[in-house]
Amino acid sequence: MKENWLFIKTPDDYGYPEIIQIDKDIIDYFIVEKIDETCLLKSENRNEKLSETEYKFINQNRIRFFRKGKIHKVLSDEKSITEDCIFEDDYEKLNVTETELTETEIQNLKFEFNWNGEKKNLKFNEVLDPPTIQEINKRLNRQGSRILLEKLNETLFVALYTDNYLEKLIPIKYVDRQKIILHGFPKEPYEINCSIIE
Repeated sequence: MKENWLFIKTPDDYGYPEIIQIDKDIIDYFIVEKIDETCLLKSENRNEKLSETEYKFINQNRIRFFRKGKIHKVLSDEKSITEDCIFEDDYEKLNVTETELTETEIQNLKFEFNWNGEKKNLKFNEVLDPPTIQEINKRLNRQGSRILLEKLNETLFVALYTDNYLEKLIPIKYVDRQKIILHGFPKEPYEINCSIIE
């Protein structure tokens, strides 16, 4: 079976979530789209050879690719510079989520999210925007920001949506009635334990 690896987005990354599949020496690229309530992989029709790519394993579930690129800096209306650089792209291996709960039971859980000082209480299917933004969204016929539980193969995700746009997927490693373990963050700690709130 081909392994799925989720591209770990940083705050500078936009676009649909991306997944690669590594099969022997071939890396195939896919985007994740939600069609009729189901998350599906859509081929980007591009691939490359693993043997021709510079990479290293950060741990058994994270691989980092090093790609040559350029940074273009605009200094003024008349002046700009271009610099060569190496981009580091991390991918997290997607494993089966460990749980004895049903998806409905998981969606009813509320948990405390705390990563690098960012602390929030989150519940699936709730709007994340403050009341003033919710009022503006209602006038503009928008749904706003919310988190949903999504599934791709046997992996469950905390999925961040802005309106109907799937912005980010955070894999769930483990969940029970006491805690939920999320992984696939851009910086250490790559994995966090979140306490379930009664």
